[in-house]
Amino acid sequence: MKAIHFNNNDWSTITNIRNHMFEYLLVFSCDAVTEAAIGSIKQYFKKNYGCQQSANLRPHLTLFNCVIHDYKLDRIIQGFQKVARHTAPFSIELNRFNQYEGGTFYVDLEDKTSQQVLDLVRKLKGETSDHLSRWASGEFKFCTDPHFTVARQMTPAQLQRAVLEWQQRQFKASFKVSEMVLLRRSLIKGSKCQEIVRIPLMGLPGNTFVQGSLF
Repeated sequence: MKAIHFNNNDWSTITNIRNHMFEYLLVFSCDAVTEAAIGSIKQYFKKNYGCQQSANLRPHLTLFNCVIHDYKLDRIIQGFQKVARHTAPFSIELNRFNQYEGGTFYVDLEDKTSQQVLDLVRKLKGETSDHLSRWASGEFKFCTDPHFTVARQMTPAQLQRAVLEWQQRQFKASFKVSEMVLLRRSLIKGSKCQEIVRIPLMGLPGNTFVQGSLF
């Protein structure tokens, strides 16, 4: 039988790579009043529908998430900062509840606000997608439907109850976003998200975007 040789250095290399691979999320947080309002609904879902994960995360709108080695992150941050320099703060308007068939119930954005967020995401993608395609291929995602999650991974029965009780209700809230927040979560330790950097929306003139210009 042919001998099989294992190089211990290979295992150490794999371990080292795993120790430096993280999930990153770029998010908008909400103001304290809206956070409390959505948080109370999340607690209701946990108590009344048994959605145990609903109250685990603070309300946020995810603009982007990826899994990538930490030393490849700087170029991504540079791209996000470039977009943010020429993006002015704007108001987020929330106005209704909605759900995905896969088991997610969420607070939806007013249509005009949703389009503003998607325009921002398009610019973020234009500045970083080339780099991400090289170093996080298949493991990055940009927001396509802006929302604030109430509960996810709900069973069909849980979702049906929630839809019957909440779908026709309105949720009115408005707050200004003036910065994006980049969060990081370890893939190995299962740790909670840690804040890495805040990226202010500055609204400076000279709004010219060229896809891949950094790379």
